[in-house]
Amino acid sequence: MTEEKKARRRANKAATITVLATKNPKRKGTRAWTRFALYESGMTVAKYLELGGRTGDVNHDAEAGYISLAIV
Repeated sequence: MTEEKKARRRANKAATITVLATKNPKRKGTRAWTRFALYESGMTVAKYLELGGRTGDVNHDAEAGYISLAIV
């Protein structure tokens, strides 16, 4: 298993997020849409969680290809 896949599985708090989706893929008006709007390229997973995001969202969105995670 590659390091990137390991990071995605655990939503490593030190990982840096890169937003790949050109627009918010979640249904507008839902809590998931609001949490997706918190993502900013270059922020860490820890910062996203601090702003109200969830590790489950990070894991799902990375698997779906909406974001990518990299450990610097």
